[in-house]
Amino acid sequence: MYASPGPQSRHWDIRNATDIDGLPDTLTISITGDPSTPYDGGVSLADTLGGSLLTVDGQQHTVAYSGANTCVNAVVADYLINLSSPDPKTRCTL
Repeated sequence: MYASPGPQSRHWDIRNATDIDGLPDTLTISITGDPSTPYDGGVSLADTLGGSLLTVDGQQHTVAYSGANTCVNAVVADYLINLSSPDPKTRCTL
C-alpha cells in the first residue's frame, strides 16, 4: 500500500508501518469526494497506522486549516493542542 496525499508524497511506502513502538495516535483526515486522494486510501492509512480517522463528507482536496470548515478545524486543533483523538463516529460536512 502507498499513501498518496499529493504529488510530492505519492511514493511513501507504508506497507510495513504497523506495530511501530512509541507511535502516538495519528489523525488521518479523509474527504469522501477528494479528487486527488481516494477516500478508501485514507481509511486504509488510518487502519494501517492504528490511528484515528476523521471522515469529511464533501468534494475537495485538503481541508485542515484551509478555512473551509470549522468542524474540521476544531477536531484538528483538539488533536494538536490536547492530543485528543476524535470519536470514531465523528464526521464533518463541507
